[in-house]
Amino acid sequence: MSKKVAVAMSGGVDSGVAAALLVKQGYEVTGFHLRFWKEKAKDFENKCCDVKSLEAARKTAWKLGIPFYVLNFEKVFREKVVDYFLREYASGRTPNPCVMCNKYVKFGEFLRYVRGLGFDYLATGHYSRIAAEIPNFLPCRQAGKSQIPNKLKIYHLLEAKDKSKDQSYFLYNLTQRQLAHILFPVGEYTKTEVRKMAKKWGLPVAERPESQEICFFPESDYRPFLQRQIPEKIVPGEVVDTKGRVIGRHFGLPLYTIGQRHRFKINLKFKIENLKFRAIPPFYVIGKDIRKNRLIVGFGKETEKKEFLVEKVNWINPIFKLQVSGFKLFVRIRHQGELLNCRIVKLSNCRIKVILDEPYRGIAPGQAAVFYKKVTNCGLRITGLEVVGGGIIKN
Repeated sequence: MSKKVAVAMSGGVDSGVAAALLVKQGYEVTGFHLRFWKEKAKDFENKCCDVKSLEAARKTAWKLGIPFYVLNFEKVFREKVVDYFLREYASGRTPNPCVMCNKYVKFGEFLRYVRGLGFDYLATGHYSRIAAEIPNFLPCRQAGKSQIPNKLKIYHLLEAKDKSKDQSYFLYNLTQRQLAHILFPVGEYTKTEVRKMAKKWGLPVAERPESQEICFFPESDYRPFLQRQIPEKIVPGEVVDTKGRVIGRHFGLPLYTIGQRHRFKINLKFKIENLKFRAIPPFYVIGKDIRKNRLIVGFGKETEKKEFLVEKVNWINPIFKLQVSGFKLFVRIRHQGELLNCRIVKLSNCRIKVILDEPYRGIAPGQAAVFYKKVTNCGLRITGLEVVGGGIIKN
């Protein structure tokens, strides 16, 4: 009897090809299109589920000869993604809505829903890979080693074959139990190969453009959305340097992120005084004083950090859950960001300190810090990087 797979079909080429691959592999496939919250104050539809996307997904399902359903996830999306997004910016932090959408919506409520209907797997068009192994042992606190039944599989979340499209950064919250019921069919292909397959099979999504902006507001810039939704939090204030000297004005703390260089004003008097000695260096946002409504800026070494705390940590790989301190890993502090060499020190079950080999600029509280290691297990027969876990940057 073939396995039943629910495919999240957004109307894009990636999820369309994912569904087609599974049909060709003999799975019993059903397509689902998720409706998310949209901003009702404007004539706008959520980019992930507008009318064109719905029709593209529906036509693709018809082409593949699979059942197709539309589900309303507006409420959970509003609560777990949009409200979180606004709350984080209002508190001076930098949110990552895609991380929360994956955690609470796609692989939270939706995965539970389809599993409750009897589906064996949930498949999406994410560019990532999953590999499974049957380990001989796992480290444990008491005895150092303990035998594990052969039926127990350990699941590994790996970066995609196409490094430029890799989305594993957004998936660090996945658990072993979830990974056992998830498929990422396009993770083994490049975007170019996915487009070619869509054209070869005549899928209606073959020529659809991809959108990389946040889906729940129309602009590519988040600031107008904040000004509409939380105007009471957009209050102009002072810009200060690391010594506490007032050197300029800002237009509202939520409009700035750590590492940002522009959109605040430096006083003319400060510029004139400093031009007597040297050129004014570029200033970067390095912090926010919410209580005093002050934007803190700096330059040069002032903008860099070598250590930071990470909370709400999820370890996908059980080895790191049990023996985390002292491991040498790579960390990313933003999607497609540079891989930074680091060492981690465990402070509690879900809180760690990260020590970078070299200082780095733009480490923003609220953003995700995702940890990677090179795949060294020859039994997996896969090369590349594995996501071992991640969490939220505290400071």
